[in-house]
Amino acid sequence: MDSGKSREAILSKLKKSLEEGRGYPVPPHDINTPVFPVPKNLLSTFSEELTAIGGHVICHDNHKELVAHIEQICEDYGTNQVYCLDTAIQRQLATAAFDVKSGGEDFKAMQVGVTACEFLIARTGTVVVSSAHASGRKMNVFPPVHIVLAKASQLVAFAEDTLELLEKRYSDDFPSLISFITGASRTADIEKTLVMGAHGPKELFVFIDKNE
Repeated sequence: MDSGKSREAILSKLKKSLEEGRGYPVPPHDINTPVFPVPKNLLSTFSEELTAIGGHVICHDNHKELVAHIEQICEDYGTNQVYCLDTAIQRQLATAAFDVKSGGEDFKAMQVGVTACEFLIARTGTVVVSSAHASGRKMNVFPPVHIVLAKASQLVAFAEDTLELLEKRYSDDFPSLISFITGASRTADIEKTLVMGAHGPKELFVFIDKNE
């Protein structure tokens, strides 16, 4: 009953205010002005932001360097194989010392998963992926170690830049899922204790080809 009376009192005051023509002007503001300054160097800003939250950024100049780095990751995590559903990436890794798996029977045993991405957001160190890629939805969630292969040309300053570019790229055939990944999966819901890998990969590696 009390809550009902309070509601009526508030609505009555609002109605009276409107009838009396009281105005509460909104201060002028420019919605096109970014809250944060535009990064001067997208690559270094992305690297700093992702590294600060526990991610790993590895820049490389050629295919040989890329393969060598992934071989080292496999060795560090005690596996001789990676899981990848993207045929273009499979061809890239064909000469590596590790095996590249893509069969359903290998999925549950996967330790390292490799995918592509849509864009990299420099200001927040965020990887943008979508279901339009061959990796679909599951490859960004299930691997304990998620490796993303990207190009320097995929770097953008802010999230809104990504949304505009995705709109141009896909138009009426927009992907059913767009995910913004900022660092490895983590949660502190229970007793404020930080747990890594609760809802996704424990480790995130982003390889960036500086020449593309």
